[in-house]
Amino acid sequence: MDSTTQPTSPVWTDGLGLTRVLTAAGPVAVLWRDGDPQAHLALVGGQTFDDLPALIEAASGDPATILAGACVDAARDRILSPVGRPGKIICIGQNYLDHVREGGRQDGPAYPDLFAKWHTCLAAPFGEVPLPPESDQVDYESELAVVIGARARRVPAEGAGSVIFGYTAANDGSVRDFQFHTAQRTAGKAWDGLTPLGPVVVPAVQLGGSRPDLAITGLLDGQVMQDDRTSSLLFGIPELISYITTVMTLEPGDLILTGTPSGVGFVRDPKVLLRHGDEFEVRIEGVGSLRNRFVDEKSR
Repeated sequence: MDSTTQPTSPVWTDGLGLTRVLTAAGPVAVLWRDGDPQAHLALVGGQTFDDLPALIEAASGDPATILAGACVDAARDRILSPVGRPGKIICIGQNYLDHVREGGRQDGPAYPDLFAKWHTCLAAPFGEVPLPPESDQVDYESELAVVIGARARRVPAEGAGSVIFGYTAANDGSVRDFQFHTAQRTAGKAWDGLTPLGPVVVPAVQLGGSRPDLAITGLLDGQVMQDDRTSSLLFGIPELISYITTVMTLEPGDLILTGTPSGVGFVRDPKVLLRHGDEFEVRIEGVGSLRNRFVDEKSR
């Protein structure tokens, strides 16, 4: 690492975004493009950060205040979940009409269908993901994730753009039998290490602001299983932020997983559930690809 490198303003194009890389000194936030062998330290006020919530707060949610510093090695096996310890992970169910209908219902919910995850659920964007031995019903869900940029309470939909920092991709790994043990989803949705995130967080201004229209695709071993656009959301991102901030305060680095399109494996006939050796990829236009190999937990 060259300590004489002068910080520069990054050009947020061609998939450049924020993520974290594991160095000898521990995790550090960087500016990176998928495929580049090196990244640049992400600096705000000359400081480095080990996680995005603190960086985003220091930047006051403004990507223009983030500078690119010295280079660090950024092999894919060193790339971590871009957000390590978000204060909240709020997830949305039943938010694409075709997904609602493939589950046997005709109309979407009257209000956003909220459930929660915790930071222990998150996994790296290119790492192996453990399939728990307690279930053989692990499913994939491709999702656009919102990264919050500012502390927010009771935000009207028309003001939601001011509290969004950026977007990334997520795979809302779901353990279906546990999900349906009760009327609550937590047991099937909050498994350790079953929610890959990344590869980078791209500022919202680069992707259409608060109402992005981005292709979202899920592929199982290269076969397209999910294919839609984020503009198909039943509750758009401004409406989600308005509803959620009526209930609770959102803070920098908090995540909202906005819901999955149709094509999940559990409702297919026959069912298509994740097995040892399967690779699932979430592609989101402008964000990049989240690619994970799923392996039996006991074999790791």
